[in-house]
Amino acid sequence: MKIDLGEVLDPFRRHVIDIKDALAHARYRYDGLDLILETVSDSKVRGASQEIFAVAGEKMNVVDDMLDELYRQLSDVDRMLEAYASKRE
Repeated sequence: MKIDLGEVLDPFRRHVIDIKDALAHARYRYDGLDLILETVSDSKVRGASQEIFAVAGEKMNVVDDMLDELYRQLSDVDRMLEAYASKRE
């Protein structure tokens, strides 16, 4: 029985894409909440929320970058497996 090892990686790549999609939706909600909080009259609340949103934005960027790297690694492994399989044929 021949197994296409690249196909084994496809569910992982799809999962990474799904996570990136969920992160994009979270960013959309984050941006909306940030806009709402800009209208708050209490400057302390506004300042605190801006700090929290800045840190949250940085963390979302880190997660997004990690997902991009994971996807690249999965694609690299797929290419290596294809090269290995073609050498065996």
